[in-house]
Amino acid sequence: MNNEKSMLGVWFEHGLISKEAQQAALTQIHQDKTRFPSSLQWRSLFDLMLIWLAGLLIGSGIIFFVAANWQDMSQFVRFALVETCLLLTLSVYLVMRKRALNRGDLLGFGYTTANALLLLICLIIGSLFALVGQTYQTYQTGADPWQLFAVWGLFVLPLALVAGTELLWLLFGLLVNAALLLYFDAFPGAGGLVWGANSAMAWLFVLNLALHLSCLFLSGEITNSPVAQFTHKQRFFAPLLRQLTILAALSIVTILSIEAIFDWKNSIWLMIYFALITAGYFLYNRYLQDIFVLAIGSFSLVAVANSLLIRATLEGDEPVGMFLVLGVSIIGSTTAVTLWLKQRHKAFSQGGLSDIS
Repeated sequence: MNNEKSMLGVWFEHGLISKEAQQAALTQIHQDKTRFPSSLQWRSLFDLMLIWLAGLLIGSGIIFFVAANWQDMSQFVRFALVETCLLLTLSVYLVMRKRALNRGDLLGFGYTTANALLLLICLIIGSLFALVGQTYQTYQTGADPWQLFAVWGLFVLPLALVAGTELLWLLFGLLVNAALLLYFDAFPGAGGLVWGANSAMAWLFVLNLALHLSCLFLSGEITNSPVAQFTHKQRFFAPLLRQLTILAALSIVTILSIEAIFDWKNSIWLMIYFALITAGYFLYNRYLQDIFVLAIGSFSLVAVANSLLIRATLEGDEPVGMFLVLGVSIIGSTTAVTLWLKQRHKAFSQGGLSDIS
């Protein structure tokens, strides 16, 4: 239904349909949403799912085929095979995209057949970089695995911008995270002057938080910024990437905050943590009304608060009584958070905020 509304909006912006026809079409879509999908709609859905699965399997098959026949193929044959597959896939994509344009799909965002070919192109590009690294590794110096993922991510970025598909954005997010992890594996002491011993986790936190906020701003979730209006919001609509990145960022800052509780030398992370929790409360409870982020943030707060109580228990003079208090605190705080989340979910479902917020 959302794709149909988006298509109608594009047609209206380009003057292909009148305002009256647009209203009639929106009314028809609203009426049709309560009906059960037809057999033709189910078949179209399964066809599209199989096409995307085929893209994943073909891309994986090319990688494993070259790896399995490495000794039987010459260097020229390996590169010729992968590059030929890349050119053929790109040619088929151009043909499919031209057909989509003829049907009126001017933007081409979402899970389309053409974008499934872009996913295949991303996988073939990755296999080509891996082939280059594996072939010339004995003749190069200073080459590290993180460079492969970083450059691969740079090539995936424009394809994700063209496709506007969440799966490609997820691939891009995975690649930049892998590149950062491999970078700190190659250079463990990098960034130590800024973040100290936790520089790798700190930069992962910054990266995932930046990806999360970029999704919010560019998709127009937070504000109708000029950038979002210029680039079209649907291009950056990636809710799963948005949730995974905030989950990663919040998990990392929670771990660092708990470490700071038992080592006050890193107390800066406690301030960062509580600032993030406060900002997240007002953003996701008052404005975006996202129960998923509220849930992970609330249980993270339970973990940090009870960690403070654990330290007080270990340093206290009456550990038995404090352990009893700790148990009651864990049970009580978890129960209170669960009840609050249920109340929030009910309020969000009714389309507004209740008095208890």
